[in-house]
Amino acid sequence: MVKITLFIPDKELEEFRKEFPEVNIAEVARRAIESKVEELEKMEKFKKGEKK
Repeated sequence: MVKITLFIPDKELEEFRKEFPEVNIAEVARRAIESKVEELEKMEKFKKGEKK
């Protein structure tokens, strides 16, 4: 399993939480990372000449 660390400066995180208190930041980050991993996997398959 790959481990990824996401750093958000405290000031920006505090401002975001004030503006969007209902948003689960960890869930948003997880989904963004999963999306990026899927995109990278598709690119690797394309480079190898594979199709869906």
